[in-house]
Amino acid sequence: MDYHTLLAGLGEGSAHPGGFQATKELIGQIGFPRGTKVLEAGCGTGRTACYLASLGCNVTAIDRNEDMIRKASYRAKSSNLPVRIVQADATSMPFPDETFDAVFTESVTAFTPGSTALREYWRVLKPAGVLYDRELAFSVKLTTAQKEKLGSFYGLHHMRTVPEWLKLLSRSRFSKYSVSSFSQMKQTAIDNDPLRIINHELFAKPAIVAMMMKNERLMSSFSSMMGSIVMTAWKA
Repeated sequence: MDYHTLLAGLGEGSAHPGGFQATKELIGQIGFPRGTKVLEAGCGTGRTACYLASLGCNVTAIDRNEDMIRKASYRAKSSNLPVRIVQADATSMPFPDETFDAVFTESVTAFTPGSTALREYWRVLKPAGVLYDRELAFSVKLTTAQKEKLGSFYGLHHMRTVPEWLKLLSRSRFSKYSVSSFSQMKQTAIDNDPLRIINHELFAKPAIVAMMMKNERLMSSFSSMMGSIVMTAWKA
């Protein structure tokens, strides 16, 4: 079992830096008008997608993990919210060019190779469309050994500082972009998700418990240099 399959089994809906509270704050700052066609790339259990739909957005949500898709579909149905949920990868999306007004994503691009996801975000956005992307970032450049340690466990492709994320954006097709200041990882508040579905049998498997403990150790050892940024990019 890899890290993403573990998250799906645990029904984790807000594993990104800052948790769901940070998501709501960012969406509040953006202020999507009602009817905005939003694609959420990497929707997980659908928590953010359903929140966007509750605000009046026209939401399409994708995730590559089948278990996540099932849980996202259950959440949307239980919440009686019209979210279109599609199993797909952010690096190869089954949508025509210029489909969406906005792409919203959190802790997804870091798990994709090279600039593949950025190319897809640009492709599916309408002219004048905007990408909002909260990503994992580091306050210092990591050593090769540190990158191997994190990459092998989490499946990360990008372990970048703010200047390194800017460099990646500079090579994209987006005509204008900005990156927020680095925000260090903080302990998130207790978060009650009433529609979370946990596969409880996971806790009886020693290998899975060992994975959870390794995750805690890695988060602790890298906490002083780990944080997040918000990238905003506009399509001409």
